[in-house]
Amino acid sequence: MLKLNKHVKNPIDLQTTYDETKSGFLSIAIRKSKEACFYIEKAKAFKKIVSDYSDPNELIKIGNIKDSLCEAAGVSTKARAYLKPKDIELILSEFSEEFLIHAGINFVDELVSRYLLTLGDALGGRMRNIVGSIANEKLTQHIIATLQVRNYPFSYFDKRAIKWLDGISFRTEISPDVKAIRWINNNQTRLLYYDLTVPIVKKNIDIVVFNNDDVNITHTEKFKAFKNNPSNYLILGELKGGIDPAGADEHWKTASAALNRIRASFLKENINIFTVFIGAAIEAAMAKEIYNQCISGELTNCANLTKDDQLIEVCDWLVCK
Repeated sequence: MLKLNKHVKNPIDLQTTYDETKSGFLSIAIRKSKEACFYIEKAKAFKKIVSDYSDPNELIKIGNIKDSLCEAAGVSTKARAYLKPKDIELILSEFSEEFLIHAGINFVDELVSRYLLTLGDALGGRMRNIVGSIANEKLTQHIIATLQVRNYPFSYFDKRAIKWLDGISFRTEISPDVKAIRWINNNQTRLLYYDLTVPIVKKNIDIVVFNNDDVNITHTEKFKAFKNNPSNYLILGELKGGIDPAGADEHWKTASAALNRIRASFLKENINIFTVFIGAAIEAAMAKEIYNQCISGELTNCANLTKDDQLIEVCDWLVCK
């Protein structure tokens, strides 16, 4: 049994079960369906506007739908920022000639179908970001729940408002906007920061816990100096929210390499940093590796994101450390 997570008694405890994988896929599917609604409405609005025209070449002259036409033609936002207006018009003219005019009276359906393909790519990219965000949201909610139950004073940094807010104002729906959390534990201050490039490691780290919060994170120069001091760090960790078993081993290899880099970088500074791994998709082979690393002390703590008892335990450790 792991010293710091009593709910992990052997490698099997870390493995994601079929039911947990199924539940994870279902959650993502439901979220994707909800996110898709906005893109479908955009396509409906686009169809309504272009349906008012009988000649596809007339559409190119309509300035306020040019961006949508570009999307249908496969011209990305990055490309539009780089290309000159006359070159964009040339691309749209060739697109119209090649695909829309040949479609005849069905050019609207052809145009909207191609527009939907681009929106589908956008939805896919958004969902990749959301899957990672879901993991952060879940971890945030568990950490804040622990802080509230232990009655530790805390505040959180809202990345939309760009300011610290008192913990009393926290609501579940705010979770995606939480960039950092700070709290007081027995007169010790702690600062947790998500997705931070740690100068000592020279890499972006998913979870960073500082052993004090004596810094204004919105003050670039002061925060830079704070980050450059290795003695300010307490815990660094990797968080992998992907539920697909097919990508589990690859995610662990990436995380394991990152954790090794973290430990090596801090050892050069004569600091034994605490490291943690939290993942949603954990297969048999990687479960054994993770467990053995914890037993040997190479990895300080771990948890399966889909197992609430393990996650609660690791969050309590993060809060109380």
